[in-house]
Amino acid sequence: MFLVYLIKNDNKSYIGYTNDFLKRWKQHNCILKGGAKYTTRNNKDSWEPICIIDGFICKKEAMRCEWRLKRKKGYLNRVKYIDYIFNNEEKFTKNGSEIKSLNLKIYSKKDYYKYFNNLELRELEWIN
Repeated sequence: MFLVYLIKNDNKSYIGYTNDFLKRWKQHNCILKGGAKYTTRNNKDSWEPICIIDGFICKKEAMRCEWRLKRKKGYLNRVKYIDYIFNNEEKFTKNGSEIKSLNLKIYSKKDYYKYFNNLELRELEWIN
């Protein structure tokens, strides 16, 4: 299984996909080697997750979702765009599967619930 995640620190945000979020988060925060250059050179050790879209059976669909969400900049715009896509679009890309058929679960920190409309959310609890 794969997931797409949105992490932030200060006013910067990053979107990625993985099949091992804890390992990937540690890489972004320089606890483990690896990670995206963008996150490892920008305010190390302070990236926190604010939204996770879980349940992608194949890597390709997770990559399609990640690609689509990267169109927006800024964590708040990206949160709002997640809501927009899940409420208004049938697919992440024209060749992708129907979003509703993917049976995805969206986890979000409670602070961001107000930006989601008509979506079933699960609380994302995170302790650094």
